[in-house]
Amino acid sequence: MKRLFFILNRIQLTGWVCGLAILLLCNPVFSQGNVNNEKYKVILIGQVTRLDNGAPIKDHEVIISSDSTYEPQFIYTKKLITDHEGFYYDTINFEGLKGALNIQTFDVYEDPHDTTVYFRFNWSTDVILFANFKLPTKPLPVINYQANFVFQNDPAGENNLEYHFTDLTNSSNVISWYWNFGDGTFSSEQNPIHVYDETGVYRVTLTVKIQSPITHKPIISSIVKIINAVNKEYFHLGGMVMADYFPIDKGEAYLYKIENNELVLIDTSYFSDVYGFYYFYQLIEGDYIVKADLSPTSYLFNQFHATYYSNTIHWMDADTIKHHQTNFEYDISMVPVEENMTGSGKIEGLITHSSNSKEKAIPAENVEIILFDNENNTKKICHSNSDGEFSLDLLDLQLYSVYAEVTGKYTFPLNIVLDHNTSEISYIYLTIGNYQVNGSVSSGIDDLNADRLVFGEIYPNPADNNLFLDVQMHEPSSLDYSIMSSSGQLIEEQSVYAPVGSNPLQIDIRQLNSGVYLLRIKENNNIVAARKFFVK
Repeated sequence: MKRLFFILNRIQLTGWVCGLAILLLCNPVFSQGNVNNEKYKVILIGQVTRLDNGAPIKDHEVIISSDSTYEPQFIYTKKLITDHEGFYYDTINFEGLKGALNIQTFDVYEDPHDTTVYFRFNWSTDVILFANFKLPTKPLPVINYQANFVFQNDPAGENNLEYHFTDLTNSSNVISWYWNFGDGTFSSEQNPIHVYDETGVYRVTLTVKIQSPITHKPIISSIVKIINAVNKEYFHLGGMVMADYFPIDKGEAYLYKIENNELVLIDTSYFSDVYGFYYFYQLIEGDYIVKADLSPTSYLFNQFHATYYSNTIHWMDADTIKHHQTNFEYDISMVPVEENMTGSGKIEGLITHSSNSKEKAIPAENVEIILFDNENNTKKICHSNSDGEFSLDLLDLQLYSVYAEVTGKYTFPLNIVLDHNTSEISYIYLTIGNYQVNGSVSSGIDDLNADRLVFGEIYPNPADNNLFLDVQMHEPSSLDYSIMSSSGQLIEEQSVYAPVGSNPLQIDIRQLNSGVYLLRIKENNNIVAARKFFVK
């Protein structure tokens, strides 16, 4: 707050910057969606300067337009004129989660100069973008001394609020430098280092006094530049996806961010060119996982697995991308399915998202279903349709396990035996829960809701002393539970008897350290439920 008052009171700001300062006061924390349908704000700042000496170019036209190739639903265009300091500003209300702007201008020779800036609102409800231009101009008739500087943010990578300023004034006769960092602090060094106390937008002014070799009278020159000091930086990420030796024709790349040990789907990139590239723009520093999959319209569909960066088919084996700089070299080679079966077997089923209400479960569309043999080799894959249905045919008669690859969910394979007596199974039922995917084989579709065991959610979560899980039993049974660490280490195993009715399962966790754990429950050596929980 103190820094904002310095900006508003000590520096002559335009009305737009004052509005920007007020807006920044209301900047909320991390947001995954548009709350109450409020519009997001894109704040665009740019400066047009001369290429030869860095002087601002006033009254210059800049054209803003939306990039419809990146986000077709976003349509916008506007013409702006730079002010006496060479700046142009624009504030755009926006209702989507991401978009792109193309900024274009022309130099004195009518040659075009343009750039594209990308933005997203996964992290906040407003985004500040910068697009500066250095334009060639007609040569000056005489030497025109001009203050100028560049700045570098956090060169040592230790403090994002630290800036190094370098004087670029086009004279060797500078006799004094005066820096105003926009936060009420100043410096008379030629190349100062400054650390801001708070994040925010600052107008930095350099004023130099030059001893003229011609008139022998001091010349005063100034330049203003705008800095957005932030704790978190944004970078781009991308790569190429190959199927065998060729880029994939049609498909999607999915970007997941690791937040508090959870995988959050941030964005989807659709392949629209023949080179198989995917791009994710304006990403905050952090840990990410990328998955690529083919579209149903691809001629290679179901011939290659959905594949994660590091060329693996399981999300738990994927390499985490430690994202801290722009990098477009996260290439993925899709894993082929070695299918060569012509048998009479067939497996059909349904996959849905679990529902605690009495309403119909929600079908899970486009989930990859993998069929493994008893040596854990992939024999065939398919994807669920819009109704959650899936089908695997032409199968040899043997032992299989059915596995649903759902990013961020622990999947427990369902064992299936196809033989001459049972060559077709039509009622595989897979359920995607909060933390796991479970399956069952039913004799008919009417039996799908006749569960003998109904498990609630763990509470409290996070927990400290005791953990509770409600189990509704339709018939008595013995249950075995185990606690696993996040790395898969077995911590504890116990057996309990659960009579008919509601049974609150209580587990003493006082011996556990703070962290993330997995509770697994078995009946007759079959895993029937799994729940993730946190210990304070």
